[in-house]
Amino acid sequence: MSPLRFHAAYKSARRLREIAGVLVRHGFFPVMERMHLTRVVSIPLRLAGRRFTKEAEELTEPVRVRLALEELGPTFIKFGQILSTRPDVAPHDFVVEFLKLQDSVSPFPFKDVIKVIEAEFNRPYTELFSSIEEAPIAAASIAQVHRAVTRDGDEVVIKVQRPGIEAVIETDIAILGYLARLALKYIPEARLYDPLGMVDEFSRVIKREMDFTLEASYTGKFRENFEGDHRVKVPRVFWESTARHVLTMERVHGIKVDKVGKLKEAGIDTEAIAHLISDIFFKQVFEFGLFHGDLHSGNIFVVSQNQIAFVDFGIVGRIDASMKQNLADILIGFATQDYESTIKVYQRMDILPETIDRSAFEREYHDILLHYFGRPLKYVRIGEVLLDYIRLAARHEIRLPRDLMLFDKCIIELEGLARVLYPDVNILDECEPYARRLYVERISPSAVAEGALSMAAEYRDLMKDFPSQAGRMMKKILDDKLRIEFMHRGLEDFMGEVDRSSNRLTFAVIIAALIVGSSMVIAAESAPTVMGLPVLGILGFIIASVLGFWLAVQILRSGKF
Repeated sequence: MSPLRFHAAYKSARRLREIAGVLVRHGFFPVMERMHLTRVVSIPLRLAGRRFTKEAEELTEPVRVRLALEELGPTFIKFGQILSTRPDVAPHDFVVEFLKLQDSVSPFPFKDVIKVIEAEFNRPYTELFSSIEEAPIAAASIAQVHRAVTRDGDEVVIKVQRPGIEAVIETDIAILGYLARLALKYIPEARLYDPLGMVDEFSRVIKREMDFTLEASYTGKFRENFEGDHRVKVPRVFWESTARHVLTMERVHGIKVDKVGKLKEAGIDTEAIAHLISDIFFKQVFEFGLFHGDLHSGNIFVVSQNQIAFVDFGIVGRIDASMKQNLADILIGFATQDYESTIKVYQRMDILPETIDRSAFEREYHDILLHYFGRPLKYVRIGEVLLDYIRLAARHEIRLPRDLMLFDKCIIELEGLARVLYPDVNILDECEPYARRLYVERISPSAVAEGALSMAAEYRDLMKDFPSQAGRMMKKILDDKLRIEFMHRGLEDFMGEVDRSSNRLTFAVIIAALIVGSSMVIAAESAPTVMGLPVLGILGFIIASVLGFWLAVQILRSGKF
């Protein structure tokens, strides 16, 4: 092993030991035992594991998980924050607790800020900026933000990535993947939550978020989309001082959207702002198909009575033409209380698994809608409807597309934010004009004609390709090269149990053979003796006793007799 790989392996092992230790201190020693991870925990912690578990039981399990994530640092905080947006895989109590995770940490030194900037652009920072404020205006786990002035006198903000954070996150992601595989191996019920899928999704999201050039590109795209719409301000990106680890943008002057008192002091009509934010969000979704995916109050500023500003485009969602139509139909179905049409949309999206109990799903779905829409619309919280549907989907093993989940999350955030500004806001009313416009466009003669032409082209391509594809298939059949693959489901546990049972049976046969052989040796009275006792016979009995005791212990520990 090369010195570099040995160093990486050593760092990973040390970090794994640290993670296991934190989990034990927060009362998860039984989980560590089930995952066979107690061996990496220090002996004092191992001995105190049961005591820690008993002491920690004063707090609920979701609270203990949140505290552990906070202690484990940036990667795990981000992981918890992403899980807070996935009520389809995380239980509700955990989602509520993960929403409390704070991504605010101590700032790193200003001299390191300068080092990152100069290393990124390979020149002194004074060639790019005439001044940079030493005190950051925000410090998070991945980056911190400083106010600055360019050489041309433009007021900007600089987002600078923490030194070494990429290596830390890479190590932690590798360990999260290892823990996910252990959970799948030793904790069968973990399969319900798809831990490997969660780690893969987290890895994609966090790596995208750490590439500031991607965020800058999305910022530019949103600025282009809203060009000419004076209601929206998107900061300009200064590309000459933007790179993978440094992002420089125009400074936005405004009031955070949730500061209702300050807004009213400035003479701003908060009801109008609630309508404005909602309208702009649905314009992003239904006109552009590209929407801001992180609508918390720190990313939206009120510039004036008729203008708001969006910042931080690290999380962005995409909605294609087909999904736009599906969303429009769902929202119109909600608004008109046409429950049958909304179920048909989910069937059309082809997200219902083959094994689903459709009648049970439809019955529960109807119950959810009737629970909410049996009252006047102004008392309906669309966010609560979506949360209940997401939980219903999880119960029936329906995997919702990532961008649809992100849209649902944004609707929940939007409704919460809008109701802070104006408690009587109705999100369904806000989106209905866009949804109906899409519906009308779809049934217009030009759209119908375009759809018919598109379908005709697909059939033409199908008929054109069919002879050659059929020929290739027949050739494989004639050459005995046609392979049919079968997929089995739910047999992994069965095969594991068969292996375990056969191993125990083999072990028992060996023990029985030792006992029988030793008895025969003793009965023959021809083997060497020590103090009148046949050595080989006694030795065989001792080995059989030890092995038998060990086998009994393993069976008792498994809890299966």
